[in-house]
Amino acid sequence: MTRRLLALLGFCILTLVCAAFVHLNAVPVELDLFVGELHAPLAYTLIGAFALGWLVTVIGALAWGVRVARQRRELRHSLKLAQAESRTLRATAPPHAP
Repeated sequence: MTRRLLALLGFCILTLVCAAFVHLNAVPVELDLFVGELHAPLAYTLIGAFALGWLVTVIGALAWGVRVARQRRELRHSLKLAQAESRTLRATAPPHAP
């Protein structure tokens, strides 16, 4: 219960800090994009850049996770083949072999 209360308190404090940040950085800035220009407050521009960076990071992490899962599946398949070969070799080994 206290953990949830602390998390809620932290979220409220973070919300207030973000609201103060937006209020203090209301100066409009001009963003020159390749397809046109955009006028937006500085705070919204920074929040948008942060969100875009977060999104790119999440996409990269998901791509890495998919690659690791594929490699893990391939390694698991190779391990099964090696274990099957080991069992076959033990079963067909000559009686004098250790």
